[in-house]
Amino acid sequence: MKGIRHWALSAAVLIVVLLGLVSVDARVREQFTNLLAAEGSDLAPLGDRFGEFGSALLTAIRLQSIEHAPLLVFATVGAVLFFLMVRT
Repeated sequence: MKGIRHWALSAAVLIVVLLGLVSVDARVREQFTNLLAAEGSDLAPLGDRFGEFGSALLTAIRLQSIEHAPLLVFATVGAVLFFLMVRT
């Protein structure tokens, strides 16, 4: 039961980070909208849309982490300490 909660928490955090990037970066928002706007059932365009979305997402993560490096370090250290405290 504890493992399921950890997986659910990890998925929730990933979704929150993804939605945060979608709301902040216009390129990610555009690709996310293109991904959700399914036109037909063709798999090739769906794969292309996933690739474009992934590329925009990685670019946004890289740029946001460069711009906000001190905050990123603080949040990472805080998250590690939080998980260590919860685990024990």
